[in-house]
Amino acid sequence: MGTELDPEALEEYRTVIRGQLDHLEAIIPVLSNGEPLGRMPAFGQMDGSNTARENYTAFHETTWNNLQDLREAMYGMIKTLNETADLAEESDQAAATDMQANYDDLLGDASTQPDSDAV
Repeated sequence: MGTELDPEALEEYRTVIRGQLDHLEAIIPVLSNGEPLGRMPAFGQMDGSNTARENYTAFHETTWNNLQDLREAMYGMIKTLNETADLAEESDQAAATDMQANYDDLLGDASTQPDSDAV
């Protein structure tokens, strides 16, 4: 038994992912170097300021990398959803063609049978 795919649910999920991706695309530029959230705060010269700089740098780098990975994953999800929709459409068309061929074969077989009323 095959798996059924709901095209409306697929499109709804794709729309959700696109919305999240659009939101992410708005956030990422703000974290770029030189942008408001891409600049390191002034930690001063107090004890622990070097540690604070190192921690901030590591945190910012990790956050940046995670956002880039998330962005890439979302683009991959959209690509996969698009491919799934295309394959489902092809499968539906092939199934319809097969069903029509089987129906035509059945009608053809029925038309070659002798008519039982003719006897």
